[in-house]
Amino acid sequence: MDGHDRHRMLKFESTARRGKVAAILSLTGVACIVLGLAWAVCYWVFDRAGLSVLFLGVMVVGVMALVRSRRSDGRSILFVAHGILIAVCAIALIDAPIEWVPRSAHMFLLPLAAGAAFTFEARERYGSLVFPLLCLAAFAAFAAGALDPLAPGISPPLDVREWGARSNIIIAIALLATIFRIYRADVGKRLQLERELGRAVRNGEIELHYQPQVRGDGVVTGVEALARWRHPSGTLLSPDVFIPLAEDSTLISDIGLEVLRQACGMLQTWAARPDTRHLRIAVNVSPMQLMDEDFTPSLTAVIRQAGIDPALLELELTESALSTHTSAIVEKMRAIEALGITWALDDFGTGYSSLATLRQLPVRKLKIDRQFVMEAAAQDSAQHLLGKIIEISQVMHMSALAEGVETTAQRDLLIGMGCDHFQGYLFARPMPGAMLRDWLDAH
Repeated sequence: MDGHDRHRMLKFESTARRGKVAAILSLTGVACIVLGLAWAVCYWVFDRAGLSVLFLGVMVVGVMALVRSRRSDGRSILFVAHGILIAVCAIALIDAPIEWVPRSAHMFLLPLAAGAAFTFEARERYGSLVFPLLCLAAFAAFAAGALDPLAPGISPPLDVREWGARSNIIIAIALLATIFRIYRADVGKRLQLERELGRAVRNGEIELHYQPQVRGDGVVTGVEALARWRHPSGTLLSPDVFIPLAEDSTLISDIGLEVLRQACGMLQTWAARPDTRHLRIAVNVSPMQLMDEDFTPSLTAVIRQAGIDPALLELELTESALSTHTSAIVEKMRAIEALGITWALDDFGTGYSSLATLRQLPVRKLKIDRQFVMEAAAQDSAQHLLGKIIEISQVMHMSALAEGVETTAQRDLLIGMGCDHFQGYLFARPMPGAMLRDWLDAH
């Protein structure tokens, strides 16, 4: 996978999710600032200045939520969520039910739980399951009166408490309803996008762009095929928009097969030209696609139909894919290798596979993640680690390809370390097939 595509995916797996997260964080920020300011003023007026500080803390959390909404990453969400959880629980402890006025602060735990559950993906178990359950447990404890008030006598007058309790309950319910609305809108967009993606596969809207791969002496050895979605609106959508959606549905196999057809078609075209018949094409394979029982037969059929040399087709699998079902994946990889196809391990160094696992893999190339390349020039530790990765490839009799190479300094550094293949903007950006032909003619 192109380093820049992957970099976008790592931030968040879809632009739809980033929008949802930004909306929830913004909503949270505004609510915390407004409520925190209102209660801070209230307690200040009624000579409870010490408690005003607590609500000023709520305002600080709100400001941080607004700031973090621009980033919309998982750490930002958890940071803000835990800040709100601590603040709400602290307030609920002093928000003791008195006379006819019920406790109300704990009501904000409900939208907090819902926001976390709707924001995080199912595989993010802490954010999507553990944290929401923690919020609900705290809510139940406060609602049942299991947590005795710390200071029941520090509240404002009863009429103010009564008004405040009603306001808190109304606002908490409104926040919960708004979060549900954001979730429903997100689900609606997702379903619409899924329908459009299914149509895209049928209508030939999935196209390939190619990024050249070169040796240290500048000789082109192949390209990486990168999927793009030519949306009917005219927008060219990158994989971070549609690949996660495809993996959550049954469309990933259809898209993957279409990519393989186009890549093999390009190899068929290249076979007719002496100057291109030696070039390889690398294609990314999703773990879900690989484990599909129809994948190997479909791949075999595509190769036979195109009449290409399977040795010129290179399949890439990310190292993180080996975190689960390793033995089954290795078995699948070996079966495909028997067809004459070669394997590359993408994002090497970012996953958790051991050297023992690496020895089992029928891999001929290690693709070094662009993050190591970027950091190596500025950090001695990163440079040392990069050197060790290249050394591993040499010991394992594999070639090493560095992704995300953008400067001559990076290239020269990598060459000095023994890296023998490169990919990145220094050489070429991903381009359509027609532009690639012109680029190859010029190189």
